Amino acid sequence: MAHEVDPHSCERTPEAIRAALQRRPDWLQGFEQDWLSAAADFDQAALDAVTDKWFPFALACATPGCLDEVEQNVKRMTEGDTEGMVFRDADGTAYDAENRPIDAGRSG
Repeated sequence: MAHEVDPHSCERTPEAIRAALQRRPDWLQGFEQDWLSAAADFDQAALDAVTDKWFPFALACATPGCLDEVEQNVKRMTEGDTEGMVFRDADGTAYDAENRPIDAGRSG
C-alpha cells in the first residue's frame, strides 16, 4: 500500500526543506541551485516559488517510509518485476504493466 505523504512532516521554511532534502543529495543540489539563483536577484517572489517547488519533495523525504517504498518500486521495475503493480492514467483508469485495463478500484 502506498504511503501517504505527511503534510506536517516538514516545516515550510528553507532551513527545514534543506534539512529534509539531505536524504536525496541530488534533490538537495537542485534546491540549492534554485535558491541561490533566486537569492542572487534579491527576488522574494522567486524565493517563495523555490520554497513552493521543493516543499513536496521535502515532505516525501521527511515522511517515514515514503521514499523507501518509491525506491523499492523503482528497483523492482528496473529489474523487470511489475507483478501486482497498478498504473493509472490522468483520468484514474488502472492498467497493468502491459497497458491492459484492470479493475483495481479507486483505493489509491
